[in-house]
Amino acid sequence: MSISKKKATVLGAGIAMCAVVATVSVQAQSPGYTEATGGNILRTGSGDCVRTGSWNSGDATLVGCDGVVLDVEIEVIEGQPSGQVSLIAIPAAKLFGFDKAEVTEAGKEALEAWRRTVQNELSDAFAALIIGHTDSTGDADYNMGLSKRRARAVGDYLVATGTQADKLRIMGKGESEPLASNGTKEGQALNRRVEIIIIGEARALDTMLLPSVALFPRRSAELTAQGKALIEKNRDTALAVLSRATYIELVGHTDDVGDDDYNQNLSEQRAESMRDYLVETGGDPSIIFTRGAGEKMPIATNKTKEGRAENRRVEVLVLGRVKP
Repeated sequence: MSISKKKATVLGAGIAMCAVVATVSVQAQSPGYTEATGGNILRTGSGDCVRTGSWNSGDATLVGCDGVVLDVEIEVIEGQPSGQVSLIAIPAAKLFGFDKAEVTEAGKEALEAWRRTVQNELSDAFAALIIGHTDSTGDADYNMGLSKRRARAVGDYLVATGTQADKLRIMGKGESEPLASNGTKEGQALNRRVEIIIIGEARALDTMLLPSVALFPRRSAELTAQGKALIEKNRDTALAVLSRATYIELVGHTDDVGDDDYNQNLSEQRAESMRDYLVETGGDPSIIFTRGAGEKMPIATNKTKEGRAENRRVEVLVLGRVKP
């Protein structure tokens, strides 16, 4: 989210394969302004921020001081492709027995052969998606469950052999994304697979920034009517991004008021609240993941109430489709 004296506009609605996630370095001190006891910016009786004798126009960067205002528009950040997303599809026949979700010895050999080629890439990755798929034989609900169990089995094997569990995102797509016709045995065999997508860096994801000042009451995780209206106002932009997503990660953030544990829990609850709303309005629950970052990733100062409001936000990280 940008800090500007003008309302920011949405930066385009098209999907890019990779994107740059903006990172703002928030300084421990506040150049140009006087801090009161407790670290907040000292204010005059009329509410103006008290400048130091060395203040100059370049110091006018703090939300809440000298006309710098909070941006409450949904912002989409897109960047140049970084080449940091890779994909491998492993046929289920190599991994599992018929209608089974336990990795076979032959399947372990196939995974080890793959891992040897991407070991360094995987260890340094931001995340790895494990996605199970089936053919259309059988009931759709059963196939969804089977695809998830197979993806989980592959994830469990990778963790047991040294991959960090918190890097893995387990997904099941059932029969919904065939690679070939299910009208032939050969086509069915192609559709029964597990895909592994390695996201090398967070900047390989498109980002939508949703300001919590409009979404949630202070210290709350319940979406407000104003927050829902903000999403509806930007529905076309959001749909352009979300409708082509392979993977969506919702990250909740807070300001630094309160202790670390409280803020961590609140950030998680805000991300989950956003997930529930997206699902209620038609989002695919199988591709939406949530996590909380607590107060650890501020994008503005926590020394003013306006800056703290900017830090109370939800970020939507989106991986566009790996294949057209």
